[in-house]
Amino acid sequence: WNTRCLASLGKPVLLCRAEHNSREASKASEEDADGLEQQVLIAEGARVIITRNVWTSKGSVNGAQGVVKKIWLLPGSNPQLKLPAVVFVKCDDGGYSAIVYE
Repeated sequence: WNTRCLASLGKPVLLCRAEHNSREASKASEEDADGLEQQVLIAEGARVIITRNVWTSKGSVNGAQGVVKKIWLLPGSNPQLKLPAVVFVKCDDGGYSAIVYE
């Protein structure tokens, strides 16, 4: 279902693979890694949900939903090998008070 939704956006879909800091980490299950998956697909326009409290005073909390507005890659970086530098998400509730990329 998620893959179909991403494809329907008509935007490039980026496969983000986890960067591990040890051999043991690369073998960890999603459960052992505190819910972190080995890879995720993202695209501009994709709906997302925050699954942990990131910045509670600004509204980035478990269950908050939003839309990926922009994915920034470092100049010259290979998106198949490196994670994005920044993924901008606009939260639905509008409670986050910071610079919003449009």
